[in-house]
Amino acid sequence: MTDLSDYRLEDRYQRSDGRVFMSGIQALARIPIEQLRRDRVAGRNTAALVSGYPGSPLGGYDQELARALRHVPELAIVHRPAVNEELGATAVMGSQLVATRPDARYDGVVGIWYGKAPGLDRATDALRHGGFAGSSAGGGALALVGDDPSAKSSTMPSSSDAALIDLHMPILYPGTIAECLELGLHGIAMSRATGLWSALKIVTPIADGTGSVDLPVLDHELVIPTTEIDGQVWSPMPSAQFLGPRMVAAEQQFHEVRWPLAYRYGVDNGLNRVTVDPPEAWIGLVATGYTYYQMLDALRRLGFDDLDAVAAAGIRLLHLRLPVPFDRALVADFARDLDEVVVVEEKNPTLERLVRDALYDASVRPRVLGKRDPDGTRLLPNHGHLDADVIAPALRGRLEARLADRLAPPPPPQRELLPLATNRTPFFCSGCPHNWGVKVPDGAVVGAGTGCHGMTLLMDEERVGESIGITAMGNEGAQWIGMEPFVDTDHVFQNFGDGTFFHSGQLAIQAAIGAGAHMTFKILYNDTVAMTGGQDASHSIAVPALAGVLLGHGVTEVLITTEDVVGYDRRGLPDGVQVWDRTRIVEAQRHLASRPGVTVLIHDQECAAELRRARRRGRAETPSTRVVINHRICEGCGDCGDVSNCLSVQPQDTPLGRKTRIDQLSCNFDYSCLKGDCPAFMTVEVDPIAQTGNGFPDPDAIGIDDPPVAAVDSVAVRLAGIGGTGVVTAAQILGTAAMLDGWSVDGVDQTGLSQKAGPVISDLTLSRGGARRSNAIGAGQADVIVAFDQLVAAADGAVAAGAHGRTAVVAATRETPTGAMISKPETPYPTPERLAERLTGRGDRDRYTALDAAALA
Repeated sequence: MTDLSDYRLEDRYQRSDGRVFMSGIQALARIPIEQLRRDRVAGRNTAALVSGYPGSPLGGYDQELARALRHVPELAIVHRPAVNEELGATAVMGSQLVATRPDARYDGVVGIWYGKAPGLDRATDALRHGGFAGSSAGGGALALVGDDPSAKSSTMPSSSDAALIDLHMPILYPGTIAECLELGLHGIAMSRATGLWSALKIVTPIADGTGSVDLPVLDHELVIPTTEIDGQVWSPMPSAQFLGPRMVAAEQQFHEVRWPLAYRYGVDNGLNRVTVDPPEAWIGLVATGYTYYQMLDALRRLGFDDLDAVAAAGIRLLHLRLPVPFDRALVADFARDLDEVVVVEEKNPTLERLVRDALYDASVRPRVLGKRDPDGTRLLPNHGHLDADVIAPALRGRLEARLADRLAPPPPPQRELLPLATNRTPFFCSGCPHNWGVKVPDGAVVGAGTGCHGMTLLMDEERVGESIGITAMGNEGAQWIGMEPFVDTDHVFQNFGDGTFFHSGQLAIQAAIGAGAHMTFKILYNDTVAMTGGQDASHSIAVPALAGVLLGHGVTEVLITTEDVVGYDRRGLPDGVQVWDRTRIVEAQRHLASRPGVTVLIHDQECAAELRRARRRGRAETPSTRVVINHRICEGCGDCGDVSNCLSVQPQDTPLGRKTRIDQLSCNFDYSCLKGDCPAFMTVEVDPIAQTGNGFPDPDAIGIDDPPVAAVDSVAVRLAGIGGTGVVTAAQILGTAAMLDGWSVDGVDQTGLSQKAGPVISDLTLSRGGARRSNAIGAGQADVIVAFDQLVAAADGAVAAGAHGRTAVVAATRETPTGAMISKPETPYPTPERLAERLTGRGDRDRYTALDAAALA
């Protein structure tokens, strides 16, 4: 058991042995730290460069890396966030070319690129050039690729396998937090040995996962394969001298030297493993990475509690952690004497085809199944996320003919629950500049964009305009170039984030100008990439310079709206650029729409969430003016909410009917609610240094007895609440405490867009001894549901984890209005009885506890 008094959060980066608690993102941040430490022990003088572009599921990687590096100033790790993914890839290519310089200061530079799957798509040319240039024997190049198979925080569901195969990148696919670190180190070692860039495929449940990790993850020497050419031991040496005949030779070396070495590395280091191999096996199951652990969870639900039970049933298992280069020999040996091989994989049947091809020439070929049954019916889907809930029924269908007496009975059908009339969806933060920025004139046609403002797709058209949809990041507005000649609509508005503009989007504006389009780009300038964690917009420029650039490109007019016209700094603004109050933003758009060609509205207002953080950390002044509503005068009309679109303007049921109140805890002092036509508003001045409470009470003074401790070896806990209220923090605290108490911990934070006032679910699975469980809790698998917000917990996806006779529910009863209720206060909130009915309809009725936790706090 780890000593509580000795453990610190920074131990996840500073400790070299023992147990630590970390997330998938934190494990990725530790990779360069761990590699340089290993190099130091081996006597190598190395450095590291990390570059790329943040995007979910790797949205917070750059920030976490910056935090990690503060704990290891002695290591030469340089993090240079890129303007976009392709430039980051080229920077990493440059890190390998250091080996070609006579003035190099290090024996090698580890290069790490990061980006989500759409970023991989747009950076393939740069990555292909980097791959052909190669990696150095003393450095190594690793690509961290984030896959979002369920499109939780992406415009498209993604799987990067096909693109990585085409780029000739070996694919390492971790299925646990520890494997992120372990396979990351293997990827660098493989790159050094082969001259190839290695890819680490990170799916959302791993990037957002948490868990206890036992260090070191690699406690043995790695096996480094070598080869000879013309009697000399070959060693990779990068080169960017791309020209004609040299490239033919480089391509030959790719296939005849580098790729075979990567295959040998995987074999020599046992990266792919037959994990269950009974002598009388009749069926084999093959899976990669995270899907392998979901498959194990599915087998547990079918009644095979451990690997011994799997073996006793004649089931052979193959876990591929390095699916590419594909190990044909291992698969052929795995399939010996089997009647059937089932390939369990997400999305396209890439692995299934490789397995079938490997067995095509075998004298005795087992039947290979994956996406379809022998009769052609669907077995496993090629869409969405493949979890144990989906895998278990498919495996039951293949196993029950031989193992019907061993299979656990199917779970009883759950009682049908009546749907909720109201659900919680993502929404702008209180005081968000987009509350003003996305307003449009009546009848406006609008293009959505990448960023928080993309949530307009979830909002009423009467407020945000008729949407023509969203495009790939950086292409916003270009769809109008193709639509305009063929429709009667004369003009459109295009929402545009400043981060997108500097990433690549300015080219779309240039394209619209060149095409002679009639449209207005609305650049929502908050100097923050708020959706992926609040980073500064990479390589941004100030508004005056931005206006000058736009006019230089040829836009007809640039107009600025802002919250403080009087105090706005106009220094450097080009002639003719007007600054209007944000209350005139609709008028400004009408004006720009009346002008010919391409016009630009810049809405300049700081991100409310980042301003709140700055105030909390003492970097910005907290206003002393508070807004309150006299409930005796308020008629609950909702005009203040309609004007401000602010989540802190909340409807509240009272004995005198529905009224409106300002939630002081979430208020970000935007004051736009004061623009409502209402005499009930008042402002009061408060003492900014006055004490607001007496601090935390002494636990011993409360007199609460220690609760009874259940004698269990595992427990699955689901925490459900609202994004931004501390759900993930609570899960981190509980997970860390459990680890310090001797439990093995696996968890996942299911957020997506929902950190913006939408639903957040954090799962934690705690176990003592034996095999560790899946980090995601499936249908009917929760022992406890903690409902920080009953509306989130009662939604279909969250409450599905409950089961009669198993699940205890602890629910906070305080009602928090949804975004839809702000401008439409007549929207009903489900009654407490209705929410309790849904929660107890899936959980254990005798173990349902409801309390007003906010009042107790």
